[in-house]
Amino acid sequence: MSNDPESPRESTDPAPPRGSTDPAPPEIDVPDGWRLISEEVATPFDVRVVRVTANTRIYEDVDLRTQLADVTDTKATWRFVFASRLRVRPATPPSGALSRLVTERANSRFVEILGDRGFESIDRADTHRFEIGAARTDADPATGHAAGTDSSTEATRYRARVGLDDRSVPVEAYFAAWPSRDGEYLLGGGAYPLSVPGSTSFDPERARDELFSMLRTIR
Repeated sequence: MSNDPESPRESTDPAPPRGSTDPAPPEIDVPDGWRLISEEVATPFDVRVVRVTANTRIYEDVDLRTQLADVTDTKATWRFVFASRLRVRPATPPSGALSRLVTERANSRFVEILGDRGFESIDRADTHRFEIGAARTDADPATGHAAGTDSSTEATRYRARVGLDDRSVPVEAYFAAWPSRDGEYLLGGGAYPLSVPGSTSFDPERARDELFSMLRTIR
């Protein structure tokens, strides 16, 4: 264990009961045919002098699951999106060091989420910057972004596979984290297949665009 005061350690404490100190649930706009499949408040990690609590919602493309049920009995969640509001207490204004720590630890947790949902051979591929939120006409006191501008953040791309009978299907996943207000961060990510068995209409480029459209609505 490093002597660095910001060196992370896994929290062995159970998640605290939901109360006034818990972060509010994140909001995200999802298309028709998607449904909420998981919501939880947890303490993913702490860094000695601060405590991190996350409120997370996961949504699934139910239409795609129904379509795939006709050709496979795999239990994997082929296409999903999640949003999380992460609160740091005591409240700490975002800094470069804290943002890097949160992003790295949250990326690790995202890989675990992928594994929990049946994804295999998960590899970090590269990163891409994308715009978050909509253009503002007034300065945003919560984030400090200038009036009339969009903010951007870095999304990490992962490559993975989903087992299907005697073969596997490639999938792609993205994760991003960005500061929201003092002591809070917003996290978002999701995954989609690059091909769908028995389908000639599924378009992975469209799935990617829809994922980023959803991520931009997280608030």
